[in-house]
Amino acid sequence: MRPGPILPEPSLSRSLRVQFNVLGALIMREMHARFGRENLGYVWLFVEPMILAGCVATLHHIAGHGLPGGLAPFPFYVLSYTPYYLLRSIVTRASTALEANAPLFYHARVRLHDVLMARTILECAAVLVALSIFLTGVGIVTGNWPRDPLGIAMGLVLMALLMHGIALLVASLGVLGAHNVDRIVHPATYLSLPASGAFFMVWWFPAEMQQMILWIPTVHIYEFVRHSYYGDVVPFHYDLLYLGAWILVTNTLGLVALRAARPHLET
Repeated sequence: MRPGPILPEPSLSRSLRVQFNVLGALIMREMHARFGRENLGYVWLFVEPMILAGCVATLHHIAGHGLPGGLAPFPFYVLSYTPYYLLRSIVTRASTALEANAPLFYHARVRLHDVLMARTILECAAVLVALSIFLTGVGIVTGNWPRDPLGIAMGLVLMALLMHGIALLVASLGVLGAHNVDRIVHPATYLSLPASGAFFMVWWFPAEMQQMILWIPTVHIYEFVRHSYYGDVVPFHYDLLYLGAWILVTNTLGLVALRAARPHLET
């Protein structure tokens, strides 16, 4: 019997192309599942964060709550809630993500991490579009434009990466038998809001408290995003290396947990 032809090893470019195709298909599947197959349904992907962030910012603006340093309140609260919306949407949807997509893992090219990555990309893109529309509107109406738009986008990507690592851990716990993880994660995301840095700035507090606050990784993201919008009008405190360490550790632990959860997932 003559041996069959030896197939060449797949190249890096081919592997990346296959990976992008898988992620694209998973993103479209997620959009269909959440919003149906009507094109108008996809609009809610961007409208939902805009409505929530707009309502929060408008209420504070109408209430006339001034901010230290003379910062414009409406963009401040828009920049407060949109990153938090990204935090909440990525983490709270992770607990059931793997079990809901279990049939997909019959396909060799679909990995557990692909499902969670597709969701993270979708949520991040939606919030980026919503925030871009908001800040463009604010710029047209008030003449106040972001000092560094790319920095704001980078801040949202950093939030998505950090929450992606946490989502990996949450999804793994859901598969490993922690059936109550969903009941814990949802209230925990809301309880974390006051300490996340969404509605305060580090320089508002005494120096002793500032050191304690800066242990919280999301505070660095909010400070970086606001610095990118306002510029050097008030003091900002953040350390991107410290934040990068958090992102690296959470994602590494999440991938390890995901590998441990794989045998427990019924496909």
